[in-house]
Amino acid sequence: MSSIRTRAPAASSATVRRIMQANTGVETRVERLLRSALHKNGLRFRKDTAPTMDVRCKADVVFVSAKICVFIDGCFWHGCPKHFRAPKANRAWWIEKVCDNQQRDRRQAAELRSQGWTVIRVWEHDVEARLSQVATRIQARVAHAICEHHEK
Repeated sequence: MSSIRTRAPAASSATVRRIMQANTGVETRVERLLRSALHKNGLRFRKDTAPTMDVRCKADVVFVSAKICVFIDGCFWHGCPKHFRAPKANRAWWIEKVCDNQQRDRRQAAELRSQGWTVIRVWEHDVEARLSQVATRIQARVAHAICEHHEK
């Protein structure tokens, strides 16, 4: 079977086409919010980078010394159980596309974990609704990992 990307249907309208072309998938408002909160909490990290060269993916936030990577999953693109609604136009393709994204996410996370990385995934809606709690949870995981590293 060919790649989902090569079988993408044509946009259902000129407006949809413009929206999809403008969606670059990099540096979203939600990513900036979380990164800003983490930075204000004193954390330093790399952004939008590959945690390791062995796994083909980019994490939104990477704490190299703690071996922690954070992925902020958009509710639409990653199939949030609370918010994802497949578009009516080309519905079957969109459902397949999001399922493919979810399988890729699971595969990449498993590969990273097998190399000793901690993978944290947060939903876009959680960052928007509970930014402080999400940032505090990540900060605690980073602090714990650094403490464990120093104990070894």
